[in-house]
Amino acid sequence: MTRAELYKTKGESYFIRGIPKGCKYCIKGQKVVLFLNGICQKPDHCSWYCPISEERKNKQITYADEIQVKDSKDVLKEINLIKANGVSITGGEPLAPNNINQTLDYIIFLKKKMDSNFHIHLYTNGVNFNEQLAQKLSLAGLDEIRFHPFKENWNNIKYALNKSMSVGAEVPVIPDKKNLKTLKEFIFYLDKINCDFINLNEFEMCFPNSETLKSKGFLLKEGTIASVKNSEESALKLIENVAKKTKLNLHYCPIILKDHYQLKNRYKRRARSIKAPYEVVNNAGLLIYAQIEGKEVSLREFRDNVISKLNLPKNFFSFKESKIYLPWYIPIHQKFVRELKKYKLECYIIEGTPFRGMYYQITEKTPISLINIFKE
Repeated sequence: MTRAELYKTKGESYFIRGIPKGCKYCIKGQKVVLFLNGICQKPDHCSWYCPISEERKNKQITYADEIQVKDSKDVLKEINLIKANGVSITGGEPLAPNNINQTLDYIIFLKKKMDSNFHIHLYTNGVNFNEQLAQKLSLAGLDEIRFHPFKENWNNIKYALNKSMSVGAEVPVIPDKKNLKTLKEFIFYLDKINCDFINLNEFEMCFPNSETLKSKGFLLKEGTIASVKNSEESALKLIENVAKKTKLNLHYCPIILKDHYQLKNRYKRRARSIKAPYEVVNNAGLLIYAQIEGKEVSLREFRDNVISKLNLPKNFFSFKESKIYLPWYIPIHQKFVRELKKYKLECYIIEGTPFRGMYYQITEKTPISLINIFKE
């Protein structure tokens, strides 16, 4: 019998005994997600529910988090922006025959550029995994590998054992009898060969796979936009059932961890790195600032006759693209609002994602007239 107490993380995931090191960093937003490309062998056991968008699937395009990148230097830039402690390599399939060399190159490059504690983990379906590939990954410096194999390839996982890297699996909890039975067998198999962990992911329904999932009878959990009904309940019941019969670290990861906690924490880290002096980072990791709009001549007069009298540090406001940007808390004063009206200008409080250029998105634009917390 082994210890089987259930714990809850700050990201609303549950675990028994422990969670993989890669997950610890992800929950804190400390990992860059390196999407190598959308190339994959499309194995039958997972291709039917693959959540990858059509924009990425089967495409030779690489992303570091949300940013399309061209080479290792671009990935390194994103690592530095969010002050990451690691990278997770995914796809597609990072170990598809045509991807192996690129995957190894990234691992070797990042291990040389970052310190020895920089953590790299990788996801694979294990289709073409073998002893030689396991050796190459180990020598390159891979810290953790997560398998998502079909049953005929379970034995391939053995090649990763005793190679100086943590070995486990990451699979969705598909809530039907057949898949749950196979998953339970898989957990006991992992335990038998002395793997370290299994991550059980909440089954996700999204635009790319929604029609297929609905045709197979899967439903959305009430009150959610992506969680498949009964997946979480099945995962927690399964963990309870197998916990005392295995020594594996068991971790259940809900969609909210990835789509809320992980993203929020990563956004916060990125926002702090790129924010202008007039921007504030909110609790969701978004950038908040005020934006004044109107005719350019009026904006210039307003800047020279009103803003200049505020004695703000020069970098606390900006005049570009026919707009004035300044801290959000300045325009909420009544005197400032009266001056805006005099110059026939509009002012908005802007909330936006922590990016620049083509990746930036305004998530909320509120007219100052709707904000009723004016101060004298």
